[in-house]
Amino acid sequence: MDVKDQYTLVLFRTGNGVHRKLVIPVKQAKWVTMLVAPAVAALFLGALAAISLYLVNLHNINDYGKLAQKNRELEKQVSFFSQRMIDLQDRFASLQESNARVKVMANLAVMPGAVGTVSLGGPDPLAAELTVSSIDAERKLQLAAMHRELQRLEIGFAREEGELKQLSTHLKEQQTLLNFTPSVWPVRGWISSHFGYRVSPFTGRRVMHKGLDIVNRKGTPVIVTADGRVVFAGYKHGYGKMVIVDHGLGKLTKYGHLSKISVHSGDLLTRGQGLGKVGSTGRSTGPHLHYEVVVNGKAVDPVDYLLD
Repeated sequence: MDVKDQYTLVLFRTGNGVHRKLVIPVKQAKWVTMLVAPAVAALFLGALAAISLYLVNLHNINDYGKLAQKNRELEKQVSFFSQRMIDLQDRFASLQESNARVKVMANLAVMPGAVGTVSLGGPDPLAAELTVSSIDAERKLQLAAMHRELQRLEIGFAREEGELKQLSTHLKEQQTLLNFTPSVWPVRGWISSHFGYRVSPFTGRRVMHKGLDIVNRKGTPVIVTADGRVVFAGYKHGYGKMVIVDHGLGKLTKYGHLSKISVHSGDLLTRGQGLGKVGSTGRSTGPHLHYEVVVNGKAVDPVDYLLD
């Protein structure tokens, strides 16, 4: 065989100089190469495919972890906003109740004019942003319900705000009238007898009690409940030491059983100003204030004129 038709590999062993010779024919080497090369290529491509699949799965695992974290954060947000809506609902109910009480005190159960219709709507940007496949149907329903409730509260607050503005304008116009309208407690204490019919502690008969009996210690200061002019300050049978204040427009307030009177007939008083002290003078079983409100000559329930 011609040496040109073969490959010769010479292997030397270090130390003793022994060597070996391996002769491989060219044709045989080509056949081996043709058989081994595809297998090596297949192994190489398989390794590349495996590495690529691993990287893709690793990416998906990372995405799933991030998605799970986002879902946990979303659950926290849903819980937080749900609690906030409950708080807003409570505040809204309290606001409505306060508005109603002020309107009654100001004789404004029906406000003049009408509050314009408040137009709100459209998709919730937050809800629209979160409409991805990671959010299940139940959570979408929760978000939609929250969006509707927030819109309802927005409309309610806007309506109450409009009424408050009208009420504020009206109250400013009626400020003088309100200053002369009884609206505060003349003295704090325990109500021992309300307005209306009761059994008299002196006769045992059923009689009309025309005011409130407010119990407190003797000497506790008593204040006038609205601006007005003192029309009586002295002793009156049954009431003991008594002060009567005229507030104009047919309204009077009476303060009985005082231990001390600190004003005189004709004095001009401002709401909150002291006029005497709690006592037990006149027909009384113990220290208390007898408080009356009279409108156009008729005694009315003082509770209707206690705003604070």
